[in-house]
Amino acid sequence: MPPPTTPSEPRLPASLEALSADDPGLCEPHELAGVELHGARWAGLGASGLRIDEARLCGCDLSGAALADPELTDAVLDEPNLANAVIRGGSLTRVLVSGGRLTGSQWAETRINDTVWRNAVADLSAFRLSELVRVTFDSCNLREADFTGASCSWVRFHDCNLTGAVFSKARFVNSELRRCRLDAVEGVAGLAGTSMEFGAVLGLAPQLADALGIHLLDD
Repeated sequence: MPPPTTPSEPRLPASLEALSADDPGLCEPHELAGVELHGARWAGLGASGLRIDEARLCGCDLSGAALADPELTDAVLDEPNLANAVIRGGSLTRVLVSGGRLTGSQWAETRINDTVWRNAVADLSAFRLSELVRVTFDSCNLREADFTGASCSWVRFHDCNLTGAVFSKARFVNSELRRCRLDAVEGVAGLAGTSMEFGAVLGLAPQLADALGIHLLDD
């Protein structure tokens, strides 16, 4: 049987333990497993090795957090606030990010597998040198997002605003862009290996010509 080409969904148990955001033990979490949590306030949190497994987090605030090597597996993040959060290393596996604010979030050298980002505001976000496998961005605001040096396999951008996004030295395999805004995209040579509609390719013609060193002749 061929390997799957679309993200696998988070595998959540039928019931989750409900936690209160006011629990003193959650001030500096190290592990969240088999739980559902609403409205946790972790703005500016600094943590290393945070583990989130089989969990649903709703409306949690991690804005400005600095997370080193976090591991998220079988998790749903519903309307999170990850604005200006810095995530370095670690992994996301079978994760759904639904809605929320991720403006300026940074995912550096992170392994992102079987993950869906849906209706997220992620302008100015960065995925530099990260590895994305079976990842879908669905109806996301990715204006000026930075994918420099990212390794992307089976990655899909559907109905996304990628105005001003940067793809310099990115590597794509079996990936696609559908119904996306691609105005002022930088590093278009990094989009080699993707598929997109004819109109999108036509719109990128000036950048592609420049990347290939093609000079336009005056009529």
